[in-house]
Amino acid sequence: MNVGLDFGTSNSSIARVRDGKIELFELDPGAVNPRMLRSFIFINRAHEVSTGSQAVADYQRLETGRPVFWENKSLGQVQMVVAGGGGPIIYWDDLMVRMDTNAQGRLIQSIKTGLRTPNYEGTDVFGTFYEVERLIAILMTELRARCEAATGEPARGVVLGRPVKFSDDPAIDARAQAKIEAAARLAGFEDISFELEPIAAAYVYHTQAPRREAALVFDFGGGTLDLTVMELGGPQPPVVLATQGVLLGGDDLDRALMQPLKPRFGEGATLRNRQPIPAHIFGMLDGWQTMVLLSRPEYRAVIREALRGSDPEAVQRLDDLVNKNLGFALFQKIEKAKIQLSSQATALVELGREGFRFSELVTRPQFERLIQPFIRQAAEGIESVLAQSGLRADQIQAVLRTGGSAEIPAFIRLLAEHFGHDKLRPLNPFETIVGGLAIRAAPL
Repeated sequence: MNVGLDFGTSNSSIARVRDGKIELFELDPGAVNPRMLRSFIFINRAHEVSTGSQAVADYQRLETGRPVFWENKSLGQVQMVVAGGGGPIIYWDDLMVRMDTNAQGRLIQSIKTGLRTPNYEGTDVFGTFYEVERLIAILMTELRARCEAATGEPARGVVLGRPVKFSDDPAIDARAQAKIEAAARLAGFEDISFELEPIAAAYVYHTQAPRREAALVFDFGGGTLDLTVMELGGPQPPVVLATQGVLLGGDDLDRALMQPLKPRFGEGATLRNRQPIPAHIFGMLDGWQTMVLLSRPEYRAVIREALRGSDPEAVQRLDDLVNKNLGFALFQKIEKAKIQLSSQATALVELGREGFRFSELVTRPQFERLIQPFIRQAAEGIESVLAQSGLRADQIQAVLRTGGSAEIPAFIRLLAEHFGHDKLRPLNPFETIVGGLAIRAAPL
């Protein structure tokens, strides 16, 4: 059996073509869409692993709301060699690392985005190093097992999706694809090939379009925005005219929506000596993974001074957020609010647990002001890919939208302004790419 596999920043999926039809499988019963596996991994102290919605549930059960304790732990001794007047001086020194000793498990998210980072090899989890390809393989193995359980057939061949670019650096880009291929082999796949994600998305539309069209694919997912101009439809195979990757994703929009919440956690307040609270404190609120670091001893003195400053109520809220490990829960609410703002004028970011209460109303106009730099970035990408293709906007006959962030009204308006609303063709935001990959994987 040959399958298509979409390893995504936020969600992953697998599909095959059977009797000319795309077949997807139940992967994550706890997810809003059970045919998508949320791209989360949870590893506990015993190195037991869970994925998807179960990983999130395990993290929330064991980690959210617990106190954070940082301790220096010895990793043993390391030999040090330094230059001396009479030759090298050799001595042994203790190697120490600061650890949160109260942690019961690690939640790992957005592994695909990590592939952009030069020399990123993986992460240490309770003394065991997990290479990035091993982490990706955990998700791929789960996808493959669910598929094989549903079909009763072994999945040996796979077409993997990949963004137009992981990085502007070709070496980093090639390295990222090699890591994904290595992960697929670890997961048990043998015949492995790749297809660009926006091209895969276009294949679903191509099989249904009776006549030839010039189309722009606008694929906006959790980690990247991919733009491709193609000729497709009719009896001939699709032809790619130009493709452009923009290093912009839904995770960036979540961080933008965090910005108006920061004053509720003390941004703009002063310390006891009336000096501003250091700005880098609030920069660490841009991701739930960095929030918890504010509980480290080196930041505790600053927060204590801020608790005696101009806004102790807001700083106490910050103290509770980081010391009760509530950052992930807050960002889950932020993501939910972002999704709601695609269909509603307002959304409430509300979190109440473990004695912590937070509530803030955000509006769609406010959100759209926050993401203006990203809208301009997307517009520049559209102009660039059109210029590469040699086509004008009025020569594009269809605009294919896919990916969760392509549902945001500000980006729909951007596309309508460029091409006309009548040309927009919404595709299934979460299943089109894997469907196209399955088409590419199907035997001719």
